[in-house]
Amino acid sequence: MSDPSPATEHSNERALELRERQSLAQMRALLDRALPEEDLRANTDLVAARGDSGAARMRSVLVFDIGEERLGIDAEESHRVVQCSTVRRVPHRTNEVFAGLANIGGELTLVAAAGSALGVPAGSRQTHFVVIGQQGTRWAFAVDRVEGVRRIDASATLPPPSTVRHAADGCTKYLADIAPMDGRANGIVSVLDSARLAALFARSLA
Repeated sequence: MSDPSPATEHSNERALELRERQSLAQMRALLDRALPEEDLRANTDLVAARGDSGAARMRSVLVFDIGEERLGIDAEESHRVVQCSTVRRVPHRTNEVFAGLANIGGELTLVAAAGSALGVPAGSRQTHFVVIGQQGTRWAFAVDRVEGVRRIDASATLPPPSTVRHAADGCTKYLADIAPMDGRANGIVSVLDSARLAALFARSLA
């Protein structure tokens, strides 16, 4: 096989340069995009909750729904809440729990199907990503509804159940009685440990 001609090499270099410029333009457009009002409110609540986390006897919990399950995590353990975006599958790695990668705020983030990981049937319309973990090891998982940050008295929490019905029980840090905002009767929220949750997601990559 003959070596490529100088003209061919120059054409390939031009095509590569054009693709790099297009990718850079797409990234800049993503970073410059205005944050939706709903996401701005949710992230403002999270920042405020972290600032209040030292208040005696009080906890701030980010409450959300996955399917029919009402769950939460301590607000200071959440990085951000954003609207769901495109998740790109990873060939030969995507599975029931590891959904793929999403570009969240200009950062490629691992995405997990929390319902599958926790043994909780997910709903049909997932609206937001909840992002947990530190930079470089972050995970996002989709939820069906974000109720918001709720303040609770730490003395009113209960230990997690001793019976293991599904994986969510193994990740539950404590139970909290938080009155629903939509008239539902059951106010018990399973507050998940974000470190255990991230470890559960990570096992899907093994």
